[in-house]
Amino acid sequence: MKSLMLRHDSFISEDKCQALINRFKTRYSLTRKFRDTIVLGFRDNDIIKYITETFTFYPFKNIDNMEIVEWPTGSKMTPHRDKGDTFSWIIYLNDDFEGGETVIDGIKIKPKKGRLVLFSNGFYEHEVKEITKGTRYTLIAWYK
Repeated sequence: MKSLMLRHDSFISEDKCQALINRFKTRYSLTRKFRDTIVLGFRDNDIIKYITETFTFYPFKNIDNMEIVEWPTGSKMTPHRDKGDTFSWIIYLNDDFEGGETVIDGIKIKPKKGRLVLFSNGFYEHEVKEITKGTRYTLIAWYK
């Protein structure tokens, strides 16, 4: 499988999104700065199981990395490809901010709480537009 891009709205509930943001905030002392974001290494086995059961075409159990990421106002990610990766997915944990759209292969995806976007991150160029107001939270995972 060379390239794939899927969007699944309401993949996780609003309550689960808020619980993940709260988890990030209560474990803030365990975070690290990455470029202009704040990252918490995190593994949610319930979400991994749900992804594995929903998308059966790939063994999504074997995660290379999984993180909750806080994107403050002014943060962004420039266009890039993740060399050596097969897939990545993003779950938007909130949508009460401005900017922060994900652009994959020229397609702009507006963040929506609970929305999952799964794509071939080593194949497609992708970026995150600048967050112009508020704070964006995402749960992200990568697969080799």
